[in-house]
Amino acid sequence: MNGASHRGVRRARGRSAYGAQLALAVSAVFVVAGCGASAATQAPQATAAAATDDGSQPTQPAATQAATTAPAASEGDENAIGDSSGDRSKGSAQAQVTGGLTSSIDLPFSSSSQFQANGPGTAYLAFTDPAKGTLFLTIADNGLLVQYAGPGDVALTNGATPCDLHVDSLDGSGAKGSFSCTGMLLVQGTTLGNADMSGTFEGHR
Repeated sequence: MNGASHRGVRRARGRSAYGAQLALAVSAVFVVAGCGASAATQAPQATAAAATDDGSQPTQPAATQAATTAPAASEGDENAIGDSSGDRSKGSAQAQVTGGLTSSIDLPFSSSSQFQANGPGTAYLAFTDPAKGTLFLTIADNGLLVQYAGPGDVALTNGATPCDLHVDSLDGSGAKGSFSCTGMLLVQGTTLGNADMSGTFEGHR
């Protein structure tokens, strides 16, 4: 990594709460892609296409800005990676991470999630725990944007790399499905790598 990349990563790490982890990952995407934009001024925008039923190559959907509402980090804790808004009685997400990182994710559903806020077939799903981290799943244009911040200064995002997405149900009251992503950007502190993630999700009002 060159000096500019190191500086971009260090700047991102200075942000508060678990959002700092996601900003770090997205900042690294911008640096690697040579966009020259700071994660502090741009929200994640690329979504990844879902696999089609007939097995044909999926088409990359149009860029979609992630929802702006997110679980609030614990006030006064700059190192927080999640909060207490998760409610397992309303749903949860489970995922396995392999490749550059081996980890299991199991997080309760957050009430900050939104169903069909940007029209039919769209959702912004948040799963969070103060100690275990936060997983964001943004569904739009039949595609999926995944962002994760976890213990150990870890962040993951698929960015513009397509994920396979299978939606069992999605309406104004809830969402359920599964996903699989390969070649995700992995950030561990100031180290960049790649990892894969597959999992299931369910959440309802």
